[in-house]
Amino acid sequence: MIDATEPGSPGWWLARLADDLAEQQTRVRALRQYIDGDAPLPEGADGCREGYRKFQKLSRTNFAELVVEAVAERMIPSGFRTGAEGDELGDAEARKLWNANNLDIFAHDVHADMIGVGSGYVIVGPPEDGIPVITREDPESIVTAHDPKRPQKIIAALKVFRDDVSGRDLAYLYLPGEVWVAAGDVPDAAVGPSVDVSAWSWDTELSGPLGEGFEDVMPVVEFRNRRGRGEFETHTDILDRINYVILQRLVITAMQAYRQRAIKGDLPETDEDGNTIDYAAIFRPGPGALWQLPDGVDLWESAPTDLSPLLNAAKDDIRDLGAVTRTPMSMLLPDGQNQTAEGANFAREGLIFKVGDRIKRASFGWNSVMSLAFRFAGDKERAQILDLETLWQPPERLTLSERADAASKAREDYPWRSRMAEIWGESPESISRMEAERVNDAMLAASLAPQVNDGSAT
Repeated sequence: MIDATEPGSPGWWLARLADDLAEQQTRVRALRQYIDGDAPLPEGADGCREGYRKFQKLSRTNFAELVVEAVAERMIPSGFRTGAEGDELGDAEARKLWNANNLDIFAHDVHADMIGVGSGYVIVGPPEDGIPVITREDPESIVTAHDPKRPQKIIAALKVFRDDVSGRDLAYLYLPGEVWVAAGDVPDAAVGPSVDVSAWSWDTELSGPLGEGFEDVMPVVEFRNRRGRGEFETHTDILDRINYVILQRLVITAMQAYRQRAIKGDLPETDEDGNTIDYAAIFRPGPGALWQLPDGVDLWESAPTDLSPLLNAAKDDIRDLGAVTRTPMSMLLPDGQNQTAEGANFAREGLIFKVGDRIKRASFGWNSVMSLAFRFAGDKERAQILDLETLWQPPERLTLSERADAASKAREDYPWRSRMAEIWGESPESISRMEAERVNDAMLAASLAPQVNDGSAT
């Protein structure tokens, strides 16, 4: 049994962070529904709930994912600059750590978590096979506590998950320089909110200090979005409104798939023999049907409902969503109706400004991650976080001709390396390779150049 009564003790932190995780899970899972295309169903007719549910599901469009990806897909780290001697545009050792942990793939997931639900998480662990382990963590399973004087400083973190191999629930509590692991053997226990310290116990084999020289290390890094919120979190009402308008359009379309018909005039209810006349069978529609009506009898057919107002209303709501999230309309409405070139450029400019801000926030996270990784690798020189800088590809997606024009105009003012990095968006590794190729090309050109005879030879 874990004692949670003493403030500041591992048991006290476990109980407190478990409650925080329960609240975070509720919020994150609600946002994750929108991102995964499983947004709450629009309200419908309660009297025919089961039949109506199909229309409700068909009405949902996953605009939340577009809002998230519009930012995350432009956040691409290209390398790192450290304080190591000889490191000009990037550090090869940082790239090795990056590649060894497949962060070209998982970095996008971290950014998508940060943009989508407000926070992304990374844990840096001791080396395995000589390489520090860097892992992306699900926001649903981890929560952090911060220093009230320095909110960017994490003072405790809790990760709770189900170990499918052992069939146990494990809670990893991270404190400065320490890892405390609690285990629960309750079958089918839910993860997170079910953490009841009275039913859990410390695993002494997995728990312990991080090691000598790591007494102050907190291996958990949070990538926090602006205000700690997802990009669309304050605009879910617009998403719900779009789905609701689409639902009404689907219902109206289905209801008038076959036009309603009626007979105006008097027709007998029975034939000469007293049998009830089945006019539905007589007036059965069909391409070869020919109806004969007595004098004074007309057929009435309902007119179709004009769906244009509903279509325009949905587009107006989508434009509102693009405006408040600064997402280009070309992504939300690919046809680009009613959007001028000036308006498109303004929308793209707003997106670039937003991406630039998010890159600054993510840079703090990756600087911390690489500092921890170098520290676990024993490289104190590169672990200095004040000398670390994350390099990014430019968020603007310029055409080849636009880049070439900019590089040509900057030839006199920008050094060659800077043009390759700032204008062409090349990674430090590519720049070093191209520089070596330039030297080889220059040597080859010199060797192939015709020899000039100055007349000194006899």
